[in-house]
Amino acid sequence: MCAARRGRAFTLIELMIVLTVLAIVALIVVPRVINASDEAKESALRTDLTMLRRQINLYRLQHGRRGPHRDEKGNLDTPGFIARLTGRTDPDGKLDANGSCGPYVTVWPTNPFGSGTVAGDVAFAAAPVPPRDDTTGWYYSKVTCIISPNTTAGAEDLDPPGVKAVAVDAIELGPARLIGSP
Repeated sequence: MCAARRGRAFTLIELMIVLTVLAIVALIVVPRVINASDEAKESALRTDLTMLRRQINLYRLQHGRRGPHRDEKGNLDTPGFIARLTGRTDPDGKLDANGSCGPYVTVWPTNPFGSGTVAGDVAFAAAPVPPRDDTTGWYYSKVTCIISPNTTAGAEDLDPPGVKAVAVDAIELGPARLIGSP
């Protein structure tokens, strides 16, 4: 009887038990892996956001409170925003490879919750809170000089302190009004 048993395959019940155990393990492990991925993205977003806010504050400190969205003459220059933070500048904000200030950010980060090529892009407006419309990875308020994530996912509790209760007025201010803004 032992010789006959050695040639037989698994029974249907044995296979069903093994598959049931594997399904239970998958039900336990898969959600944890998915949550771990979202938690890693959120952690990366928080780290990048903290770094960007600190470096923008340092830029403003070294450039007479002028934000990196302004050129050396005080004119609005949003295309030069990332270049001013990743490159070198003079104390007046002029991009200069031999400048004494910067670079503040070695590589511009992408928002891990952003999609495609827009994850590293920055939207600029006067409102202190981003619209969270997923059109760009980042949002920069030209009035407050604070950067925020512009994605719906992963941005919970990342708004600048004290602005959640403020009514958002998206009226664009003229450049003369923005130059001396904090």
